[in-house]
Amino acid sequence: MGATGAVYRAIGLFLPKRSSLRRRSDGIELTARWVLLLVGLIIVPVALTIGSEVTAALAPQVEEQWAERHQVTATVLERPVNHNSARSDVTDQDRRAAVGWRAADGTMREAEVHVGLSARPGDPRVLWVDRADRPTPPPITASYPAAQGLLVTIAILLGDLLISLALLIGLRWVLDRMRLRAWEAAWRRFTGPDTESLR
Repeated sequence: MGATGAVYRAIGLFLPKRSSLRRRSDGIELTARWVLLLVGLIIVPVALTIGSEVTAALAPQVEEQWAERHQVTATVLERPVNHNSARSDVTDQDRRAAVGWRAADGTMREAEVHVGLSARPGDPRVLWVDRADRPTPPPITASYPAAQGLLVTIAILLGDLLISLALLIGLRWVLDRMRLRAWEAAWRRFTGPDTESLR
């Protein structure tokens, strides 16, 4: 009954029963609900289109990064050093050490990179490097464009929902003030100008 009752209440927000007691403000509120619902329905394909465009725009970056970056096995050349010694919450990511590896042209390259706290000279470390054999972050994953497109789509839909709710709440507040003033006026016509209404 709980779920069914919620469904009926939701339907009643847009298709209320006919009543002679319905006020003009009720009609305004109902119209606002329908307008915002229609705007929301229009936003759905727009959000999906924008999300698809984001996915399509990021897709070439995946291919480009995977084509330009490759992994090499480097060797730790020295004990790791903490470059944030003033901090008390030192982690593995704060430890850096020089590593060396053989580039594609056969020359030896060195760079200082993040290593684990337990790294020791001679330990192997896998690095991502670009075409110039410079250390670089890993390439973005194949699922990244689709994930970003989905996030953009959800953000647009949530934004529309939140704005619609805010507008409805604001309109309801204004209409409630109008209804209260109309009630006050009707009460004074019934009881006389010197009698306060009962609240």
